[in-house]
Amino acid sequence: MKKQFFYATLMLASIGISAQSIKDLDFLIGEWDVLERIFPGTDKEYQEKGTRVCEYYLNGSFIKCESATVVSTSGKERYYTYVINYDERENCFRATNLANDFPLQGQFKWFLDKENKRILAITPKNVIEDRFFRATISYADPDKLVWNGWRSKWLEDKEWKQVFNDVATRKK
Repeated sequence: MKKQFFYATLMLASIGISAQSIKDLDFLIGEWDVLERIFPGTDKEYQEKGTRVCEYYLNGSFIKCESATVVSTSGKERYYTYVINYDERENCFRATNLANDFPLQGQFKWFLDKENKRILAITPKNVIEDRFFRATISYADPDKLVWNGWRSKWLEDKEWKQVFNDVATRKK
């Protein structure tokens, strides 16, 4: 049921999308303090704290968001980047995720829902390649971005499990 609701919401959001450009994601631009909870509400939960810088990239045709965090349980530094552009043929944004501690990259479709001030993100399979992934990014508060992500295993469970909650607060 949750899956059907998510895809119905995604379809409605994408119907209302008109001509867009990377400038429609201008709210991402800036320097941010980040607190990310991984596996929130479970016995595996841990946090990552750090910073994120989002800026226009490649002559303004992309946005690059680079993050540097420290893992609470190990003290290990972690670095990851999202590179985002607009895909006119698919009428969505494309986000590619790269991380220093994982050999594969994530490929996401982002659908901008201006009315509700959020991004709906999906990928048919995530970087572990056996799971579906979806997320929301709320930008209702211009000084705070709230990212939530869920996954469901391919061909096994169809229950969505939250895998992260990321709150980025704009540096003043």
